[in-house]
Amino acid sequence: METLDESFVELRLYHVASGRMPDMRARLQEDLCRVFPRHGIVPAATWDVLAGPNTPLLAYVTPWPDMATRTRAWAGFYADPDWAEIRARTNAGSELVERFDILFLRAIVPWHLPENGVRPALTEMVVQSTTVGLSGPVRDEITHGLAPEVKGSGAHLYGAFDVTSGYTSPSAVYFIGWNDSEQRVAAQAAIDTRIRTRRHAHQPALLERADRYLMSEIKVDWA
Repeated sequence: METLDESFVELRLYHVASGRMPDMRARLQEDLCRVFPRHGIVPAATWDVLAGPNTPLLAYVTPWPDMATRTRAWAGFYADPDWAEIRARTNAGSELVERFDILFLRAIVPWHLPENGVRPALTEMVVQSTTVGLSGPVRDEITHGLAPEVKGSGAHLYGAFDVTSGYTSPSAVYFIGWNDSEQRVAAQAAIDTRIRTRRHAHQPALLERADRYLMSEIKVDWA
């Protein structure tokens, strides 16, 4: 695992047991909302994944100033007796989580909320394969190609990131807030046109195959 010595974002993907998503949401909203902040773990956003590969999934992103802070925070949480009690109680009958994946992300477009404070109804997380050996052009394509396309559609780009660990490299992850499905379809058509235009000009597409996840935000009061 790469050592990160500057700020980064941690993305966690929890593979939830069939039929247990309501219980997972309750664990977050009623229990972890109290214990996470005690150890400095404060996710920027948490989602129920409605559609995408390997659902049901719960996803959340947490910003960190450095890896040492992140390591101390999680060590403190896992050693907390309250977490042991919560886990035993909420797993009654069967495990809530079958497995989880962790991705470490470095910002291309830093995480930010809409200026009006209103979060769009639907979030799309895109885990995007990118062209080998062209990390600089890929970052430029996301910054000067993808980001303006999303903004021009009226949607909100929460952030875009290089994946530094936890997923097949090279790849990027970005999070888009859509007002509705029609807006998403129109914007995706414009992005696909841009990719095809690059290919016709005999330039590398840069953004390759993608896994797409449609998500609904879970409201959590991180006390």
